[in-house]
Amino acid sequence: MTKRLAVVAGGWHFPLGFYEAMSRQQIPEGWEVEFFCVSHRDPKHSKEEKEEILANLGWSHREALDRVLYKDFATIESMSALGWKYKEYPNTIGDWGMSNQWLGEHDYKGYEMFLFTHDDNLILTDKMLVEVLQDTKDWLVLSNSTGNSQRRLRQWLRLPKKLHLRGSFEFFRHEMLDKMGGKFDLSETTLTREGTVDTPGKFTALSDWGTTVFPLEKLIARENLQSRIHFLSQYYRMSKYCLEGERGFIHSTHFSNTAEEEKGLRSIAAGQKAA
Repeated sequence: MTKRLAVVAGGWHFPLGFYEAMSRQQIPEGWEVEFFCVSHRDPKHSKEEKEEILANLGWSHREALDRVLYKDFATIESMSALGWKYKEYPNTIGDWGMSNQWLGEHDYKGYEMFLFTHDDNLILTDKMLVEVLQDTKDWLVLSNSTGNSQRRLRQWLRLPKKLHLRGSFEFFRHEMLDKMGGKFDLSETTLTREGTVDTPGKFTALSDWGTTVFPLEKLIARENLQSRIHFLSQYYRMSKYCLEGERGFIHSTHFSNTAEEEKGLRSIAAGQKAA
């Protein structure tokens, strides 16, 4: 019997490189993949917002990657031509809020697997789905990366690892959605941005959305599921499959995370598996 994967992307930045790279993925035997864009603004707003920034990009490693990611901007028409099902929703809560909007209109029980992802991610290979889906029996959630700027300090102090499943790039099995009741618990989050179409300049402007991770962390701890949460990489925001953007760009990184991210970039550039 054919298995089904739903790729659910939060549409905010709309770099064409992301949408093309996902649509080019090789599909493993026995699987069917559907692509959904849960949009919180018309793609034209991202183009208006970023054109000047892109025009002034330099040629550092990260800026060169942004040139690849933003080879052009996706439009509703170009996404449709690539096989994406586009729908715009109210701009309430980002991250898991966008996932909930999709889950509210689709029967998740019809899918074996889900990939919830932001759209400012640079996808590095067309073999990702073939490799990731070849063996899924041991994990409930497969995240792009563990670790953060404090990872090595916490290891040195022998503190427990932080578990933040941020919605940037995570595979979920159907079984995990069952345990969650078919949606993400957003009860600890208060900030919404309904009616707005701009990207805030300050990193702290969306800090409240960081609370979307806490109910899921509590569920995982309560159900003793930690051993079934797996990671593609030990480096923050990057694996051999995906380099995550921040606020739309690869070159835009919070200063507290830069050193850790650079270790991952160097590992990938050297052709090593970031794990």
